Amino acid sequence: MPSHMQMKRGFLRNHVSRFFSCALLLLLLQAGASAQQGARSATGSRDVHGRCTPNFGIFVKGERLDYEVSYMGIALGMISSRIVAVDSVGGKLRVQTEALIRTYRGVPFVTLNTLFQSRIGASLQSTAFRNKEYIRDDTVFKYIDYHFPSGKDAVIINETLTDKPGWYRIDTLDLEGKQWQDGLSLLFYARAYARTRCEKEVPVLMYRSKAITTIRFGIGREEEEIDALEHPVRTVKLDGETGFTGIFGLTGGFEGWFSDDSAAVPITAKMHVLIGSVRIELVKWKRSGWSPPIIKD
Repeated sequence: MPSHMQMKRGFLRNHVSRFFSCALLLLLLQAGASAQQGARSATGSRDVHGRCTPNFGIFVKGERLDYEVSYMGIALGMISSRIVAVDSVGGKLRVQTEALIRTYRGVPFVTLNTLFQSRIGASLQSTAFRNKEYIRDDTVFKYIDYHFPSGKDAVIINETLTDKPGWYRIDTLDLEGKQWQDGLSLLFYARAYARTRCEKEVPVLMYRSKAITTIRFGIGREEEEIDALEHPVRTVKLDGETGFTGIFGLTGGFEGWFSDDSAAVPITAKMHVLIGSVRIELVKWKRSGWSPPIIKD
């Protein structure tokens, strides 16, 4: 067994790495459903129940969070997120974030090495997005860029390949007067509302499709155990779904446990498939002045 294909928490082995890409996709809360109907605010998100006030204190420049992804006890890969820059220009918040997703060596059937980069605006909306996928040899890349032209209710999606000079594909989507999330910005959106008690329907752009992700915040406070800490962590829980069934029995359901403090750091998450759950767990962190809110006996 390769060194990274290690067992976790005593589960049995299973050849399930084909689910890995789905788990990573859902960790970033991307969805592939059709947009639902209903009255929404100017930002496009809809408060179904309760009143939500976002916490902008989650944004701390230099934060880095590392996660391990496992299925049925097999460690499959890592996700590392960073807050690259936090600025307030003209009194409006602007944040630059990124997340690197990589499978471990020896994981069969799938190899992922992808960098997501997202710029987030004052309403927690995506203002720019780039997906840089390493195709082979760390020298050939595919780029997918979202560009939101000023004054236009549209997003321009541009795809290029570095080994095909001159080849490109451009698509334009109508934004319907709403402010949308990309997969990475939606993760921070969820953090900002993690300690509220409400339900939201959030418009999401996934590649060239529009989607709705439903998130229920504040459904409980629980203790979560992770291998990186001796004591359990005090967390708040959210859950939600995308309302569709995807490949490999992906139901679209997810659960997340965030630190019960102003940082709202994702501690663990579960993504549901028909035969079980994929687990994402915090293994390392760097955030100025922060340590997990542990619970001692």
